[in-house]
Amino acid sequence: MDGFYAIYYTGVAGFGHAVLVLNSGAIAGADVTGSTYDGQYSVNNGGSVHAEIVLTIPAGTTLVTGQTLPSPFSQTIKVDLSPGFANGEPVPIQTPLGPVNGIFKKLRDLP
Repeated sequence: MDGFYAIYYTGVAGFGHAVLVLNSGAIAGADVTGSTYDGQYSVNNGGSVHAEIVLTIPAGTTLVTGQTLPSPFSQTIKVDLSPGFANGEPVPIQTPLGPVNGIFKKLRDLP
């Protein structure tokens, strides 16, 4: 489970991508807009993953959900992922500002 992941995401107004590191229950990452991802995850006995991530977005960023933010903004995103979530299949993610579809790909294990 632990490792480096790419996430490719789309919304009604565009697309983006980010890199996330999952390490011993912690999540950290960033995307090309300068937004940062900080959170935690847990894995249940069946292998499903529950994650809660705080996405911190800089002022002036236009989100894939369509909003342009005049000032810095943070939102908490909660998502439940099935075992094998990094299989290239789209995952619907409901954010506080609208729906997003994400595709996860594991890039490598941690050293």
